[in-house]
Formats: sequence, C-alpha cells, structure tokens
Amino acid sequence: MKEHQKSMKSRFTALENHFLNTFFSGIYISAKEFLEVAKEVGLDLSMNSRELLIKELLNKSDEQGSLEQTIALLNALLQQRVEKYNELSRDYPGANMPLAQLSQKAKATKSLLAQKTQRSPYELS
Repeated sequence: MKEHQKSMKSRFTALENHFLNTFFSGIYISAKEFLEVAKEVGLDLSMNSRELLIKELLNKSDEQGSLEQTIALLNALLQQRVEKYNELSRDYPGANMPLAQLSQKAKATKSLLAQKTQRSPYELS
C-alpha cells in the first residue's frame, strides 16, 4: 500500500500534507467531510484513509474541472471552523489564546488553499 501511495504524487502534495497535520492547519477535516465535499462536486470516492481521500479529492476534481468548486467547499468548511472558534472564544474567555491561534492557522490554511491550487504559468498542460 505504501508503494501505491508514493506512486500517486500530485501537484497538491504540500497542501495535502498541510490538511493532514492539524498542528499546521488549525483544523481537522474528517474522512466523512472529505467524502461529502467529493459528493457535492460529483465525485464518487470510496471510504479510505484521510490521506488518500484528500489526494483523490484534489486531483480528481482538478481532472474533472471542478477544482474551483472543491476549493469553495473546503473554504466554507474552514470558515465554519473559524466561526466556531470565535464563538467558543466568546463563551470561554480562558481559552481565547489557543482558540485564536487555531483560528489564525485556519485562516492561513484558506490562503494556502487558494495559493497552491493556482496553476503556475510555467507549468506544462
């Protein structure tokens, strides 16, 4: 299985790794949520590890031409998390600092998502 995962390199590798590491992304998106996004853009992905799901979601939506819609749905998930962090910060002032850090990381993830999904003008089609 490891060889299969290695052979599936994509132009989204940095973004995939970022999403998989909660420390950097500030959020946790479950396999179920990745499947829901895939379904929303018309992809039929089977239940798999989160690592393979995010890889398949980004690459297949890119191939299918629905990458912009996928990005929008992932951004909506990120925004929901940020709003929840803000709500929790108001309800639990003692947790304000760690929640603010998570919120900042989630916002940075939104920027990375937009940045990493744009094709370089130097890439060959």
